[in-house]
Amino acid sequence: MKMIFAVVADRFIRNLVDELMDVGISVTEISSTGGFLSQGNTTIVIGVKEEKMAILDKVFTKVITKKKDDPKESGAHFFAVDLEQGLHI
Repeated sequence: MKMIFAVVADRFIRNLVDELMDVGISVTEISSTGGFLSQGNTTIVIGVKEEKMAILDKVFTKVITKKKDDPKESGAHFFAVDLEQGLHI
């Protein structure tokens, strides 16, 4: 099991959350601020089984795009942490 923390540019968050929900991946949104993406952002938290990581990667790759005027700018920073146990109560 993985715990995913992703800091996502606000311009992508609605489409990303909708796409994740469409493939059965639940998301928790946390309002966040800071200079990490040098723009408005939202942090999402996702608990996902290993076998869904490929689906998660496909959704992020589909939704998050580079700005044409600044191809080096990132639209999301994604962190995956291994979990020993996850409970859904």
